[in-house]
Amino acid sequence: MSPPAIRAVKDLAEDADFAFIDAPPGTSCPAVEAIRGCDLVLLVTEPTPFGLHDLKLAIEMVRALQLPVGVVVNRAGIAGDEVYRYCTSHRVSIVGEISDDRKVAEAYSRGRMIAEEVPAFARRIHSLLQRIERGGIR
Repeated sequence: MSPPAIRAVKDLAEDADFAFIDAPPGTSCPAVEAIRGCDLVLLVTEPTPFGLHDLKLAIEMVRALQLPVGVVVNRAGIAGDEVYRYCTSHRVSIVGEISDDRKVAEAYSRGRMIAEEVPAFARRIHSLLQRIERGGIR
């Protein structure tokens, strides 16, 4: 029943100037429905072999729907550079990184707002939002 719920949320957000639709990971029907018709898709991945595998599938899905895409690397710095090399070779912009920061994990585990608890995180997210608003991701 996820796709009808996702469509209902998107219908409610239709008149908004700016809306984020958080999709489930992968390339299932709910993920496809969540990104269908969006102006931009930000894929969040981890720099691990499993993350790269899922990222490849997700990029194929986004491109099949002919949508602009950018990548945010979560837990940046925990592994090698395969995700970065893949994105470069497939002309996908890495538009942000989230460091593997214990303070972020602690705030999240306590149910706290990460942006309030970790100012550096807030600055990175703010910078990413400004770039999106300016149309700097295509």
